[in-house]
Amino acid sequence: MGDADDDEVAVTIARASGEDLLPLRCAAYGLTAREREVCDRVISGLSSVDIADRLGISAHTVRDHLKSVFAKIDVRGRGGLVAT
Repeated sequence: MGDADDDEVAVTIARASGEDLLPLRCAAYGLTAREREVCDRVISGLSSVDIADRLGISAHTVRDHLKSVFAKIDVRGRGGLVAT
């Protein structure tokens, strides 16, 4: 089949964590890069004001992004977003 000098590959299968799945879920829902950033911070427990400060945008803009995210994911608020 092959020489003993051939490169070998090992594959490990494990349950994906929520952190691993977040980028895939965001892409599946069609979220923009900024919406993903806002979601990540909401999931971390930050308020709209804190998110705005960290991203250098207004709290109003954060709320606009969240409205868009809620509509795309079909949830009613932060709790639904985090649960999803």
